[in-house]
Amino acid sequence: MSRKILCINPGSTSTRIAVFEDTTPVFMKNLNHSNEELEAFKDVQGQLTYRFLSIQSLLAEHKFDLSEFHAVVGRGGALRPMGGGIFEISEDMLHDCRTSRYSEHPSNLGCQLAKRFADPYHLPCFVVDPPLIDEFAPASRLSGFAPIRRISAFHALNEKIVARFMAEELGKPVTELQLITVHLGSGISVTAQKKGMCIDNTFGSGGDGPFSPERAGRMPGLELLRMMNRPDRQNMVWKKMFSKQSGLFSYLGTNDVQKITKQMEAGNALAKALLDGMAYMISREIAAYAAGMDWNIDAIGITGAIARSEYITGFLKRQISFIAPVFLYPGEFEMEGLARGGLRALNQEEEIKIYSSSEEHV
Repeated sequence: MSRKILCINPGSTSTRIAVFEDTTPVFMKNLNHSNEELEAFKDVQGQLTYRFLSIQSLLAEHKFDLSEFHAVVGRGGALRPMGGGIFEISEDMLHDCRTSRYSEHPSNLGCQLAKRFADPYHLPCFVVDPPLIDEFAPASRLSGFAPIRRISAFHALNEKIVARFMAEELGKPVTELQLITVHLGSGISVTAQKKGMCIDNTFGSGGDGPFSPERAGRMPGLELLRMMNRPDRQNMVWKKMFSKQSGLFSYLGTNDVQKITKQMEAGNALAKALLDGMAYMISREIAAYAAGMDWNIDAIGITGAIARSEYITGFLKRQISFIAPVFLYPGEFEMEGLARGGLRALNQEEEIKIYSSSEEHV
């Protein structure tokens, strides 16, 4: 008998809904929320009932009966740094997401929405590979300046499921492989995955790794300090600048790689230099992580929206294919990651973890 799983993934301006039967998606929908609708609420937590009713209406419209489902899986919120996996939704998790204890983010609504839909039908409910997964090796935490340590923050849900896709293609368990995954979207992350553990990654909006369509990535420290101390720059909102208005956008006024590619093809030399520079920095990061794993890499997986760009993926393949076979997974697979995690939990194929906000991360 197939297992029917409801997946809920709240984002900044949309809520993605999917219904899977085992690993097969039978329904997917993006519920878009206008800025005007969301601005009516004072904070993200205030959106909970609005998003719940939107999902409830959608499920009723398509005649889904939750009594026929086997589990509900939500996108994990901004929880304490911890290892990845499948987590039963606990009261501690709900509390930390309701109060934005670690960070305010729309994904904090994921576990709350899942719980609301699951409880009336006594369904198990989970989150899978929450955003702040921290599986760093000790050396990965070192920044070179004692008061500051490097932080693990990346596209965990998508990169973890892509690692599993590669393991299936290679015919081995993910726990036996050394992989590098690359998420190419408005933000870019490069991740070293050693035997199922993400031992290092780039935190683009935190000032690390390649620049991306919107994010600055790693910058020269002294030059950055000089700019931030200039009198004409004192009132700038630096976090927003570096995470939303940097990268390709800061040079060309757009974060659309397809448009920039067309500019390049029309003879815009700056557009070409920027695309080449971004791809160069990505390939440089991949090589660095390969060196950190003794050049013993089983495969490299490239995913995200920009993985649809033949120009970028072609550049990367020329630079990195000598390291390991390169697999392309264009787009995002977060809903598949949620569904497959829920299925593994139902089939008792993986330990189900219990989240506790009092536990210290090891």
